Amino acid sequence: MDQFFQTVDSNPDQNSLPYFVRKEFEKFLSCGLLKHGFVRLKCSDCSESLIVAFSCKCRGFCPSCAGRRMSGRAIDLTDDVIPFVPTRHWVLSVPFELRYWMASDDDLLKKVNGIFCAEINNYLRKKGRKLGVRGGETGIVSFLQIAGGALNLNLHYHLLVLDGLYTTEEGGSQIFTRIPGIENDELACVVRGVSRRVIKDLRKTGRLSEGGEEVFIGDDRDEEHEALSHLKRASVSSRIALGARAGLRVRRIGSSFGFEEEIPKSQSYGCVSMNGFSIHAATSIKAHERDRLEKLLRYLGRGPVSHERISLDENGNILYELKSSYDGATHVMFSPMEFIEKLASMIPPPYKHQVNYYGCLSSHSKLRPKIVGSSVVGSTVQDDPLKEGRNSDGVKVESEDGLAPRYIPWAELLKRTFGIDLTVCPCCGGSVRVIAAIMEANAINKILDHVGLGADPPQIGMKIDKEYVYESFC
Repeated sequence: MDQFFQTVDSNPDQNSLPYFVRKEFEKFLSCGLLKHGFVRLKCSDCSESLIVAFSCKCRGFCPSCAGRRMSGRAIDLTDDVIPFVPTRHWVLSVPFELRYWMASDDDLLKKVNGIFCAEINNYLRKKGRKLGVRGGETGIVSFLQIAGGALNLNLHYHLLVLDGLYTTEEGGSQIFTRIPGIENDELACVVRGVSRRVIKDLRKTGRLSEGGEEVFIGDDRDEEHEALSHLKRASVSSRIALGARAGLRVRRIGSSFGFEEEIPKSQSYGCVSMNGFSIHAATSIKAHERDRLEKLLRYLGRGPVSHERISLDENGNILYELKSSYDGATHVMFSPMEFIEKLASMIPPPYKHQVNYYGCLSSHSKLRPKIVGSSVVGSTVQDDPLKEGRNSDGVKVESEDGLAPRYIPWAELLKRTFGIDLTVCPCCGGSVRVIAAIMEANAINKILDHVGLGADPPQIGMKIDKEYVYESFC
């Protein structure tokens, strides 16, 4: 990692990477290491003791933290936000020429997202008028996904849309009308509207020529973060930015023969592409399928990197397995510095939302308090046996009444994410409680030496007998 930052800093034509990129890597390297602090737990029956390391809570590429954040958000949306109505999964992919600008310009990112949500709402209203529904509003939860399957910078949107419209009756009650079915010619109208409005905005801002023949992707407007912009440009085009292979394409393992742009067409039911914009809306979920809804929300909020798809070859190169292949390739191969380069391009800037709410699910909507679930599922602060550990690993979610935030206990997140229940003793099945949070270096070293656990992580190549999130000792 030090070599990567030294290579970036040595370029006199570019500024260094922004501070939040360096901080993300530093925090990731401390994630799950006992020497940086841990929580001690003890069984009330057999006195068995457990220790759980702190996480880094990064928003970028850390798989474990992304998994817990994914689970926490899916639990909250399923239990407390999404009403018991049918929903539909919409996906928008954009031309690769625009992905760099979207990654570098938060205003453009919001603009494209807002256009997509508005076109979906307009489509549902037009179809609702045929059913006798006047006006109305749907609700949308929009997830921004940053990475593609080959660790390339591929910004695209996953939307969970209420599959119908809410209208208000004369008495003030809310009625939900489901909009049945979806046809490819209707999707073509949506993707046409998205394409026209986005292109109009790009021409207005000077990123696209009037004739639509040239995209000015090379004009770097982010001088402050010029080095990061250089990495993003290379990642969008699946090329390498630094090192001996700078400017070359990412190496693909398998019977690869290159990429060729597809002709815009209706590819399958619920999937239409046009002018580089692609919309998929074939997946729908019934109102009572809450388990399936939570599973879908986990998919929508997943992290950009899967550690299960990472492996090493005999030369020390990093292989990342592709989920699907269009040209026969099964993996992409990176040198260690190339791999770090790709991770750096995926780190979101601070204070930039990755999840947004639109329509009747927006915080500004007067309908939201009337349609979202009001009951809170799960433990409260008073009855949570592991409430002492919340500040370290709990997920804070917005309260529906706006009075106080609700926390999903970190023990519940571990259970629903990794299948590990820290509220139950693994030896006797008794209840477990938190007895201390250890964060001072001297205390950490004394406790770890006493129980025979090393403060430093195992060296590369060492065999690890246990694959637990926690360590236990008597």
